Amino acid sequence: PKDPHKKDLFEVNKLALAFFRLHLPGAAEDYLLSRKLTPESVAAFELGFAPDSWDGLLKYALTKGVRDADLLRAGLVAESESGRRYDRFRNRVMFPIKDALGRVVGFSGRVLDDSLPKYMNTPETDVFKKGELLYGLDTAKTAIRASGECLVVEGYMDVIALHQTGFPNAVAALGATLTSEQAGQLSRLDVGRLYLAFDADEAGQRAVLSGLEQSVGRSFLVSAVRVPHGKDPA
Repeated sequence: PKDPHKKDLFEVNKLALAFFRLHLPGAAEDYLLSRKLTPESVAAFELGFAPDSWDGLLKYALTKGVRDADLLRAGLVAESESGRRYDRFRNRVMFPIKDALGRVVGFSGRVLDDSLPKYMNTPETDVFKKGELLYGLDTAKTAIRASGECLVVEGYMDVIALHQTGFPNAVAALGATLTSEQAGQLSRLDVGRLYLAFDADEAGQRAVLSGLEQSVGRSFLVSAVRVPHGKDPA
């Protein structure tokens, strides 16, 4: 039987998004604007910030009637060996990752300094399956359908910067290459041509093209895009 107390994971992620959005003003927002993102882009992609606290989200969720067990299932809290639960994302700019229908399925958090790991993603959950998702697809699908072309990049910042500068058909793979599941999502949008703007160096581009599954090569006309001076697309 369905546990009546178990919250829907889309709802739990939506609640977390509201919490992260609340905490954006300040250093995190300044950081994004310093990276040349416009306030409109920051709002459109619903970027947020996870404060530097072990239980900020946990406490917020409890006031909204969401239990820590639900946050754990959504990958928003982690559990220590002693069983103590704490916020997984702390002191990071938060990029909500949505499915093609625009539902929040997970997050990627980026540090504001040079500490590692630079990016941290939601672990695999019932709704967050990295190999099946394309960042920005919910926003880009109209432009992709209209043009029959899709620009695939590696970074979340790249997607937002490209949308901002007139390339609304850009999405990011959540890994170092394009999976057949991700390609399947694009073929359902009648994409004929894929432009891959991955790693700038030639070895990186060759690796990407040779690593593409045959199904991708059969379904699309694929081109590699060279970004000058070894820079990323953003």
